[in-house]
Amino acid sequence: MKLRKNADSADMALNLRNAIWALPYLAVMGLIWGYLAGQSSGAVVGLVVAIFVSAMIGSASSILSGALGEGAVNTLYDPGRKSIGIRERLAGDLNVVRYHTLCNRFDDALLALEEVLAKDPDFPEALFLKAQILWEGFDDREAAKKSLMKIIKVAPDEKSVFRRWALNFYRELSEVN
Repeated sequence: MKLRKNADSADMALNLRNAIWALPYLAVMGLIWGYLAGQSSGAVVGLVVAIFVSAMIGSASSILSGALGEGAVNTLYDPGRKSIGIRERLAGDLNVVRYHTLCNRFDDALLALEEVLAKDPDFPEALFLKAQILWEGFDDREAAKKSLMKIIKVAPDEKSVFRRWALNFYRELSEVN
C-alpha cells in the first residue's frame, strides 16, 4: 500500500511539473494573442490564458498517466490494470536470490529471500525458492517441508503451479532417508 501511495505522489509531482513547465510558454503565447486581438491589457489576458491552459495540460497529463482512473496508458497497454502488484515488483529480488543460489551462495540467497518474504510472507514462488535453498544449501529437510506446507495453505487452488510443485517436492523430501 505504501508503494502505491509513493507512486501516486510521484505522478502528482510529475503532473504539477508539466503544468508549471508550460506556464511561461503559454504566457508568451497569451501575450501575443492579446496583442493580436487588440487588447490593451494583453499581458493580463495572456497570464489568465496561460494559467487556464497550464491547468488543462496538468489535468490531461494526469488522465494520460492513469492517475485519474484508467487513462490512455492503461487502455493501450493493459485494459483494466491500474497498478503493478507487489509480487511483480518483487520479481527482480527473486532473480537476485536465484543468482546467489546458482553461485552456491546459499547464505546470501536466504538473506535476500527473507527480505522478500518480509514484504509478502505468503508469496508462493518465494516460499518454494526458500524450500529449495533450505534443502539444497543447508540439508534442512524439516524447515523446507514447513515452507512447502505454507505454500499448500496459501495456494488452495489445486491447479496452482506452485501448489503442485510444493506437493511433489514435499513427497520427495518425505521419501528421502
